[in-house]
Formats: sequence, C-alpha cells, structure tokens
Amino acid sequence: MKITLFPSLDVEPIAASVKGDVITINGEVVDLSGVPEGYSLPGSAVGNKYFVTHFPVVRMGGELSFSLILPVYEETDEKWRNPVESNVLHVTSGVVPFPDTMPPIPEASEPNPLPEEPEDGGLEPA
Repeated sequence: MKITLFPSLDVEPIAASVKGDVITINGEVVDLSGVPEGYSLPGSAVGNKYFVTHFPVVRMGGELSFSLILPVYEETDEKWRNPVESNVLHVTSGVVPFPDTMPPIPEASEPNPLPEEPEDGGLEPA
C-alpha cells in the first residue's frame, strides 16, 4: 500500500496495520480488496474518518494507493505539519510506521515555594 499522509489538526492519534488488502485503523477494519486493478473508489466511500475524502483509493500495478489523515499539533515539527513534498509510506504488511507528530513535552520545572506565613497570621497593628 502506498499511503500519502495529509496533516490535520483536528483528529486524535492514529495507529494502523496492514495485511494484504486490509488496513486496520484504530481497531476499525477496512477491506479494500473490492477495488479492481485500474479502478478507483472515492475516499469518502470508504467510511473511515482517517481516509481523506477528496482523494481516491486507486489500485495500479497491483498496489493500492490512498491518503490518510495524519494527526498533527501546533507544536509539531514543520516537516509534518506543512511538508514541502508529500510524505508517503510504503507498507506491504505489518504496522504502519506513522511519524511521531506529538508535540515535545516541556521539561518539568521546580514548583515555586509558597511564601511563609507570619506567625501572627499577617495581622498588622492598627
């Protein structure tokens, strides 16, 4: 399978695996074996929210090609959020190696200590 990644800010993380003409995305099985050689199926007809609806699923030379949404975040590296060229994965079997697009985790800082409260509870003489 030739999977073109289409960045999107509004979806949850994705995990997928491929076996033959079947791709399983976040536990949902999508069987693409019904797409004959030389034909295409609208991405919207697949019925899976990770398939890019305006790009077709195509079988050419025996290989299925389609576009999947790649979840990204505002802090995701620019090469995944706004790539100069399309990011394409070629997967014949097994886990789909999506890039890590999670934003970097900020380093934990030491908490600011609370100011000590005066023994008189902060009362001032009148």
